[in-house]
Amino acid sequence: MDEDGRNRAWRLPLVAALLSAAAAGVALWRHAVPTTVLATLAAIAATFAFVAARRDTQQILRARVAEADGAALKLELAQARADREALASDMAQLGAYGNMLLESTDLAEALQISQQALSRLLPGSAGSFYPLIDGEGLSEATQLWGTHAGDTKPQATWNDCRALGTMRLHEGRSDDPHSLCAHVATNGNGHAPYSTACIPLHVQAESLGWLYVSAPGLDGIPKLRIAEAAAEQLAQALANLRLRQNLRDLSVRDPLTGLFNRRYLAESLGREMARSKRRGLPLTVMMLDLDHFKDFNDNFGHDAGDQVLVAFARLIGSSFRGEDIACRLGGEEFVVIMPEMDRVVAARRAEEILAQTRAISIVHEGRSLPPVTVSIGVAMFPEHGTRPEELMRLADEAVYRAKAGGRDRAEFAGAAQAGSAA
Repeated sequence: MDEDGRNRAWRLPLVAALLSAAAAGVALWRHAVPTTVLATLAAIAATFAFVAARRDTQQILRARVAEADGAALKLELAQARADREALASDMAQLGAYGNMLLESTDLAEALQISQQALSRLLPGSAGSFYPLIDGEGLSEATQLWGTHAGDTKPQATWNDCRALGTMRLHEGRSDDPHSLCAHVATNGNGHAPYSTACIPLHVQAESLGWLYVSAPGLDGIPKLRIAEAAAEQLAQALANLRLRQNLRDLSVRDPLTGLFNRRYLAESLGREMARSKRRGLPLTVMMLDLDHFKDFNDNFGHDAGDQVLVAFARLIGSSFRGEDIACRLGGEEFVVIMPEMDRVVAARRAEEILAQTRAISIVHEGRSLPPVTVSIGVAMFPEHGTRPEELMRLADEAVYRAKAGGRDRAEFAGAAQAGSAA
């Protein structure tokens, strides 16, 4: 029994005894003791009983309050423990996400990893990634996870997002339209309230885009700090990928024209021929050699010659399909690998390139340069050869026949195909 119980155990019988004595005294001394004395004794006994009863009540209340405080404390401790465990889980997932990003080899893989990781880390919201296109300030949204409570436009410019202007987190709410970025499509969301956040993706002074997040309600984005940490990891991964790509480009790109170089040509031709063989489809190799290029250098200087090379490279870089591989072989020689292109289409493309080259207009140091023409040699897999070096040799021989035939023309490989491509 605790101390309060022991106190109650001896006080209650004492109170009862006093009351009984008072009652007996009243009965025995009713005639002997004055009425005022009896009344005083009764009042003293009643007061004593009241004080004792109140003290007991207060002690009971204190005990119950202590019990309630203990239960509340237990709940608080349990909640704090659950919060710590949730935070530890989030930190572990963030660490795993960062490690996977470091191992990604390209943007598509990094975004796929982000989609899977962020859907687990941020289940109460939705997010889209807006990557900036180099030199253009434009961006096209890539949905990463969830369904947006606040719709966002599929295309945007850098100045549509306030986070990029300040390089800081920007939050908005649907009940305050002025707080929303311009890329948030405010119409079409009905009357359902929502919150938004834009997180800039940048490494040092380089802006890579932004992460747009939305969630139902006006209480802000759940786990916003986790979203910021994830965005920081994504930005670092994107910067690493860009640096890796730049280093890769230095090794496989021609610095003057931006086309692939001889090294990449050697890597790609065998691979594309093997792929065409597996699919049972043709492949075309087109070799292009600018006519009288030495005269440009001799008569107008090497700067003018470089300007011609850049203009022609821009032409072939923009005139072929996305799957075609345009390379600068060296000097004024270029090669285009065209997978799955048959003879008829190759002949038409060669004629189009001849016409487009004649239309090139170049002004150098205030003077218009003479028209540019090109001689083209075409070799096809498997019609003319089945090995990369064989196709290259046959295409080169076809170029020499085009030169000998008067230039500004195309020839197919093989003596039987001598003559115009048309």
